[in-house]
Amino acid sequence: MTIQYKQSNKLGQISGIKHGFLTKSGGVSSGIYASLNCSPGSYDKLENVMENRSRALAALGLHDTKLKGLNQIHSTIVHVINNNANNTGNNFYEGDALVTKQSGISLSVLGADCAPVLFADEQSGVIGAAHAGWKGAVSGMVEAVVTAMCEQGASRQNIHACIGPTIHQKSYEVKNDFIQQLQSMSEFSTDQFVLNIDDRSYFDLPGYLLEQCKRSAISGENLGLDTYLLGDEFFSFRRNTHAGLKEYGRQMSVIGKI
Repeated sequence: MTIQYKQSNKLGQISGIKHGFLTKSGGVSSGIYASLNCSPGSYDKLENVMENRSRALAALGLHDTKLKGLNQIHSTIVHVINNNANNTGNNFYEGDALVTKQSGISLSVLGADCAPVLFADEQSGVIGAAHAGWKGAVSGMVEAVVTAMCEQGASRQNIHACIGPTIHQKSYEVKNDFIQQLQSMSEFSTDQFVLNIDDRSYFDLPGYLLEQCKRSAISGENLGLDTYLLGDEFFSFRRNTHAGLKEYGRQMSVIGKI
């Protein structure tokens, strides 16, 4: 099966930038990782993961760029990638977002329910990529990336953010302790992002991220891809957990400057 990916029409119109939200199809991994598992942190064979990452870059037309990744820790830590010696090669940085204005670099994040968010400034060409689980989202991941991009020459009015495959509200049941943490951590009311039906509560992660985009004065969109429901296309931590599986693959989302 060939590699498949989803794209934002808006990001796709920006000159000099390529991007894609990869699905789980077209790789060399097998079993629960079948087939385009791109996570070196999984228990998949490392050689399979690295081959999958290479194939993903080639499919997006970014094979001539240096691929940067993250050791994701559910934070709001943003790393700015430049031409320093320490930034050469296919490095992994501890944190949850990457930003660059340099050509020849691709930024990647992994996900299996948490939201990948890709950013680009259509004028300056500054790009960003973020991994936003609920803790990172509520802690201000969107604004952290936007601030870092502006420090590299971007302008808020020119930044567009796209939320890729992530768990959506109807699949994201949460408990009371989650809601209490959400309310205590958020800088604004979370009531509109929690749906209560028959004594069950459901959190709208992409909706919350779109609200953050609005509050950060940037444009944002959600592709509407629910990782939990679209089992033929995407890995899902929650879906595997409900199936009694302790491990899972992760899809990669990439944005690069050529």
